[in-house]
Amino acid sequence: MSRYVTTPTAGTDLLIRDVTVVDPADGSATAGLDVRIIGDLVASVTPTGNARGATGTHVIDGHGRFLTPGFTDMHAHPLNTPDDVDGAYALMLANGIVGFRQMSGSPALLSRRAAGQLPAPLGAPALLATPGDLLTPMNASTPEAAVATVREQHAQGADFIKAALVGRDAFLAALDEARRVGIPLAGHLPNDVDPREAARGGMRAIEHLGPGSTVFAATSSRESEVRALVGNGRAPKIPTVKLPGMDRIVGRMIRGIVVNPATRTSEASAQALTIADDSYDEAAAQELAALFVEHETWQCPTLIRLHTQQFPNAPEHRQDERRRYIAPDELRAWDRSGRKFADLPSETRDTLESHWATQLRLVKLFADAGVPMIAGTDADGAAGVIPGFALHDEFAHLAAAGLAPVQILRTATSDAARFLGIDGRSGRVAPGYRADAVLLTADPLASHTALARIGGVIRGGSFWDRAALDTTLDAVAAAPGAR
Repeated sequence: MSRYVTTPTAGTDLLIRDVTVVDPADGSATAGLDVRIIGDLVASVTPTGNARGATGTHVIDGHGRFLTPGFTDMHAHPLNTPDDVDGAYALMLANGIVGFRQMSGSPALLSRRAAGQLPAPLGAPALLATPGDLLTPMNASTPEAAVATVREQHAQGADFIKAALVGRDAFLAALDEARRVGIPLAGHLPNDVDPREAARGGMRAIEHLGPGSTVFAATSSRESEVRALVGNGRAPKIPTVKLPGMDRIVGRMIRGIVVNPATRTSEASAQALTIADDSYDEAAAQELAALFVEHETWQCPTLIRLHTQQFPNAPEHRQDERRRYIAPDELRAWDRSGRKFADLPSETRDTLESHWATQLRLVKLFADAGVPMIAGTDADGAAGVIPGFALHDEFAHLAAAGLAPVQILRTATSDAARFLGIDGRSGRVAPGYRADAVLLTADPLASHTALARIGGVIRGGSFWDRAALDTTLDAVAAAPGAR
């Protein structure tokens, strides 16, 4: 059960009558259809009037409404606290999120998943992929250690390897071993790894546009200068020796960093961004995009995460009315990081703010070039990122970058399914596909804002109408527990 999610309006036998079905993959919208759902699968999609429900079938009026596949948050962390997911899961359901890619794991998480022991409160989104432990100096201080960790996580059942705070040699060794054993590697590029090198080596996905300067160095006419400065940037000092209790200490260190990594921006790192932005080379950016297309190096920009990092004290974040859903202790951590950001030199803060335009420009260029892209938020532990709602913030930032509504929809539906290799059963509303969908009151092909105009959500064949979703949100606000 869930502390927050109310009983579904209806479930397991649904008929959505006279609805417009949107297929993100081909950008079509077909009006006048009846969608029959039995159990957790779509049973049929037929012209209106042809479908017949059995006794007890719940009929939903779809006239004037649009049915899309449910949304997927492709970069999230709710299972960082696996026994405290109820608040985040409730907000995800209310915002049409039916699945997610967990971006940090552990042997315990993998073991609990294998045993079917992860919490699954009412309406919970599906866990679609998770790594084991992040690659850090604790488990990947040398190339040999990185190779051993990749092998260990592969044997433990990880879906992918997540690179985080790891050095160049260890990263490249892990990338090579991951390719050899057949497990994807995604995550953060080390400062001294060229994204072109990573793409050619088979990196599956780059998160947060790098992060940092390394991707932007590759789009600069002064690349060598940028890389020299990045190499002088301050890196977190993570222990390289395992001692009793060290995992917990390192975990606390990482949690403190990830609230807002921008608070650690050094003068050299800020200078590198300034030079990269001022020396932007369109031809170099196009070459990088073409290489990503050639090697199918996916991008998960997490623009909402970048915005909250670079503008943490902007009114839209500090005065966000949706903070009422967040646990009080989490809000205190967010506000502490905001004060720490304010203590950065004004020049550093100005650089981070002006870099935003370059980030949007690069996302637009990648999208226009056909670089595969997925939508993610980094929700759960990231300051200012409100679980569930943040995906719609991401949609808004992608729109600000210049992506068309259908491109935005794909990043969280059909392209997310393609990335995960489940596009034969997810990412469309079609017979045999999972009964995970969102009923919208406006056309998502006309504007990305329609994606937030949710009239109902179908998760695993159960339907919550707008009133039920509002009741769920009210319950979270009354006892805030999201992170």
